[in-house]
Amino acid sequence: MSSRSTELRVIPRTRFRFMDKTRRRTNWCYRMTARMTKAEKSASSTRSEGIMLKARRIRVQNFRNIDDSGWVPLERVTALVGRNESGKTAMLKAFHKFNPATPAPYNPQREFPRDRYTRDFKDGSDWPVCSVAFEIAGALRDELQTLLDDRQAPSEAVCTRYYDGSLTVEFDPEISDHVVVPDPVVAALKKFASAARRLESPAADQEEATQELRTALATWASKWEQKISSHADLRGDDGVKLLSALRKESEGHAKPQTADPVETLQAAVDPVLEAAQRPAPAEQAEAWLKERLPVLIYFEDYGVLDSAIYLPRFLEDLERAPDDAHVRTINAMFKHVRLTAKEIADLGREQAQEARSQNKKPEDAVIRQDQERKEARAIKLSSASLDITERFNKWYGQRRHTVDYQADGDYFRIWIADDRRPGVKIELEGRSRGFQWFFSFYLVFLVESEEGYKDAILLLDEPGLHLHPTAQQELIAFFERLSENNQLVYTTHSPFLIDGEHLHRVRPVTEDESGHSRISVETWPKDRETIFPLQAAAGYAMVRGLFQHRDNVLVEGMSDYYYLHALRAQCRASGREALSDDIYITPCGGTKNVGHIASLFLGQEVRPLVLLDGDDAGRARRDALIKELYAAHGAAILMLDDTLDRAGTETEVEDILGEDIVLPGVSAVLGQTVKLTTADRAAGSLPSQIKAWAVRRNVELPDGWKASAAIHLVSDWGENATKLPDEVLDRAAALFAAINERFPKCAG
Repeated sequence: MSSRSTELRVIPRTRFRFMDKTRRRTNWCYRMTARMTKAEKSASSTRSEGIMLKARRIRVQNFRNIDDSGWVPLERVTALVGRNESGKTAMLKAFHKFNPATPAPYNPQREFPRDRYTRDFKDGSDWPVCSVAFEIAGALRDELQTLLDDRQAPSEAVCTRYYDGSLTVEFDPEISDHVVVPDPVVAALKKFASAARRLESPAADQEEATQELRTALATWASKWEQKISSHADLRGDDGVKLLSALRKESEGHAKPQTADPVETLQAAVDPVLEAAQRPAPAEQAEAWLKERLPVLIYFEDYGVLDSAIYLPRFLEDLERAPDDAHVRTINAMFKHVRLTAKEIADLGREQAQEARSQNKKPEDAVIRQDQERKEARAIKLSSASLDITERFNKWYGQRRHTVDYQADGDYFRIWIADDRRPGVKIELEGRSRGFQWFFSFYLVFLVESEEGYKDAILLLDEPGLHLHPTAQQELIAFFERLSENNQLVYTTHSPFLIDGEHLHRVRPVTEDESGHSRISVETWPKDRETIFPLQAAAGYAMVRGLFQHRDNVLVEGMSDYYYLHALRAQCRASGREALSDDIYITPCGGTKNVGHIASLFLGQEVRPLVLLDGDDAGRARRDALIKELYAAHGAAILMLDDTLDRAGTETEVEDILGEDIVLPGVSAVLGQTVKLTTADRAAGSLPSQIKAWAVRRNVELPDGWKASAAIHLVSDWGENATKLPDEVLDRAAALFAAINERFPKCAG
């Protein structure tokens, strides 16, 4: 392999890879064959109901214009944002093929980076494509712990899929494999030889024959003792064959004279044989993990339904290209109806008409059969229409619609009416493109998620492009509902499909000068085309807060925004008081901008609460606001040091978390370890202490380092409340209680 390929491969500490059995087993890696098979898919359906492995990070390598994305954190909902050709779709497609709901193998000829294909690509087993880190927690970890007995159950598994379809699994912490030692069998053979030498002769005239038997049995036991003791570990095929042969041969020595020694030997061999036949704990854990891997359902815009489907043509397309997005969506609809396209066509076939075309009079039985088939088809379609209408309206919030499936000869038609004109049915193609997309997506999700894939990760490529901006905003709320049971990753370049209240979920995707894709994790990129939708989303969220929310909190910077949003979720998950859902947080881009933003709200007769850092700049801004905009409304200004019982002490939001939590995030952003001294800690707030460290070490802190560290940290927390210490959550809850209490005093 070239040096370049070595740099791009994942080389885990310990991994269990499924490959050709002719490859040797090493001390650190066990390999066996595993491909994307129907058996794997069937196993997926046996996963525990309501329990799902959570994908926490993803890494894509050697795929189209992505050499190595690095580890990208995943949230309940994750948005890949970037301009066209930046690599968003490539990231999504590589993830999809990791474990697709419908077969979709990697194609190196088309998907391996073209500029390296001739030079580097030889064997698909050498090239990783997609790695996913899954969290094993809660009931799932308890279940795995039961399987592993006294060994510690891992909390994370990193799975990597290669171009040849093989899979590697690395557990953290590593699962130790206890060897099946030969000692009990060796000891039993020694005991057997000793007993053989002391065999009593049944009669005086049989002494010579008994002596020959004694010698033969002792020699046999000694030979087997040498064979068995030469194996340090009897687990696996070789050990099983050896122990099975020993047991079979011992049966041949079973006679009334030798019954007791043979039975004693077999009693020692049987439990060792049973242990040798069992898979190693790491193999058992890996098989357990494979059964529970969530499948991935991919949906893109061009898979929308037609309002009229010509059944003969569709049957041809289904045979020719079953994985085509358009064919797949139509097929999902028929699966929902619980009739195949062929069955619908056959049920509509009129034998009476065929008889008349041959100048024959149709028999009464033929006419009756035609009527029964058409009636069965009509009942099936009516039932499916009622079912899809009820289910779809629970999800689609624009207005209530009635769906009507109809079949007319060789045509299948979809008619839609809405609650504004309930008596007027319009063909699906006559509805808006946004409605067509939403309805088509819902059908694919509904069917594929119910085909044994209830624990699916949904991948949406440029969803809702044709939706009105307000409907796109509703789509964000829809994604939140979906994510309660299914993780979701989507791509977009629309600012209206970016959740301004959860900007830490955004992963900007850019293209560098060499044409390779880059995914930003810890900060926003400088590319103006990429960050435009992010800026627009933040601006739209602020304006929406300006006009729609009477309860608003103005904070100084983006790091405050990220931390407070994440801490709100953490406090709520832990049962502590959290910031009310009716309160919207608006970052002002610095202390000096707080007054300008506040004046915008006041112009709409909305008085926001202002949360300021407990430092000189914050106190100066408080005094200025009280003199002008907030005269007689001092209760609407909250100082962070007062709230945390640190009055007069320089305090910023980072001080809620403390250095043990914040410093690793800053270290990750800077690429070097930040370690504070006593002198640094005397500088004031935690950010001031970090600045003092930087001055002492002659390190230049990049612009936006506080926000970058915040993004890094809150992305890692996800929705898990157990990741933060109680004292941190207690401080956050105290701040939220103070904010919630102040709002009645802010009106006017």
